[in-house]
Amino acid sequence: MPLAPKRETARDLWGKELVFAIKHAGMTGQDLARALPVAPSTVSQWINGKRTPDLKDVRLCDAKLGTNGHLARYYKQWVTREIPSEWDDKWLSAEANANMLLNFELSFIPGLLQTEDYARAIIQDNHSSTDIDERVKRRMSRQTILNDESPPTCIFVIDEYALRRPFGTPQIMAAQLARLCELATRPNIVIKVIPLNTPYYAALPFMIARLDGVELVNVDTTLRGQVIEENSEVAESNKIWEDLREAALSTSESRQLIEKVMRTWEQ
Repeated sequence: MPLAPKRETARDLWGKELVFAIKHAGMTGQDLARALPVAPSTVSQWINGKRTPDLKDVRLCDAKLGTNGHLARYYKQWVTREIPSEWDDKWLSAEANANMLLNFELSFIPGLLQTEDYARAIIQDNHSSTDIDERVKRRMSRQTILNDESPPTCIFVIDEYALRRPFGTPQIMAAQLARLCELATRPNIVIKVIPLNTPYYAALPFMIARLDGVELVNVDTTLRGQVIEENSEVAESNKIWEDLREAALSTSESRQLIEKVMRTWEQ
């Protein structure tokens, strides 16, 4: 049976617009790469829909190609609104139906624990798109699983750096850490902190969802989450998780540290 054709994404279609603009300007992909400047492989990945450019790069493309903002308008209207199907179809479904969620976060408070103000501050700092309200709404909607009649057991391991990294105002940070303290009192939620004086360790933020004997891992990358199902990689992720959990403080010590950092934001 022949395979179904690959669904064209907004990134694919934007790449075609970029090709047209490059040709209309009498240039090649390599010419554009030199003009920006970026690696030729980067422009190739934009064209093939394999990589999402930053809005600042899109605007530079408009400037170099003389497209009068067309590429940026297309990008903001369609590309930034497209949720990667892997995240939308696979991971969010796993997260919503999991019996247990294990989450390690290095730089931010985990999304499932964020206040709306903190989430908005992060999204504003890390996305230049205008679709901030929709991103915040989507993030908050994920948290409904914490209030289900039978919520999943959730264990969060957070680096202390995430407690101290400022997003928004000190009041937003204090309210966010107060939210952590409140959530940590729930019987199905465990929050542990890896202190700053812990010897160096290398780990990307990730989540493990366990449901009915099946495990999926979502690893954060620069642009989006990558869902992992391969047994050997899931097993390796579990090993990394256990090492991180062992490096963290106890729940009571973690609560004390969160409260201590919270007071510094309140001052």
